[in-house]
Amino acid sequence: MVTAELRDLTVHIDTGQWSETVLAAVNLTVPEGQMTALLGESGCGKSMIAAALTGRLPASAQITGQVHINDAHVQDQRQWRQLRGHTIGLVPQSGATAFTAADPVGAQLLALERSHQRWTVDRACAAARYPVEAFDLYPQQHSSGQIQRAALAAALLPEPDLLIADEPTASLDTATAYEVWGTLREYADAGAAVLAITQEVPLLTAIGVADRMVFMRDGRITVAGPATEIPSLADPYVQGFFQEIGQ
Repeated sequence: MVTAELRDLTVHIDTGQWSETVLAAVNLTVPEGQMTALLGESGCGKSMIAAALTGRLPASAQITGQVHINDAHVQDQRQWRQLRGHTIGLVPQSGATAFTAADPVGAQLLALERSHQRWTVDRACAAARYPVEAFDLYPQQHSSGQIQRAALAAALLPEPDLLIADEPTASLDTATAYEVWGTLREYADAGAAVLAITQEVPLLTAIGVADRMVFMRDGRITVAGPATEIPSLADPYVQGFFQEIGQ
């Protein structure tokens, strides 16, 4: 299994048209066997954390600090290519980006199945609540909720040790969202490190799936701790977030 870690990571983007520090001295650990929930307002840098942990930062990014996977400092694209898939799985915020537009989703999922692995397409689709009747549809023919669940199935198939899910239930009804959160919890319980980027605090607190909550603001981590303790903290930003979503 794997533990992922960012150490004093700063990411500055300079496109020539605009320039901004999107992550500032971020320290974050995603331990094996736990689900870490990363929360914060839109644009605070949450998805950039996912990009940093998967080697998908923009080419214009200027980086200081380090990304460690099981204490190994990952430094170049060759190392990232070796880690992607089996070691690191990503459910992107837009599920459609996990697939090509040229082939049906079912065919693309079947192409990821390996005979020596425990996760079959049927098992992954069931866990992700992706309907098999949508197999013959192309990505662009799916609803946003369907393609997000298909992207989760695709991320589960290689059995990654680190699973990062960016807003995995944003397009789902409450009942299906409960089931998907249950799947992510079970995947963490099986020993994987799971990072869930979300604003679904009502569901997280209602079903108690997260071990840790980490709050970001303006590219920085402001609060981190056990999920059972975070709601009672006196931090104004955290309390404002809970109040904003009706907690």
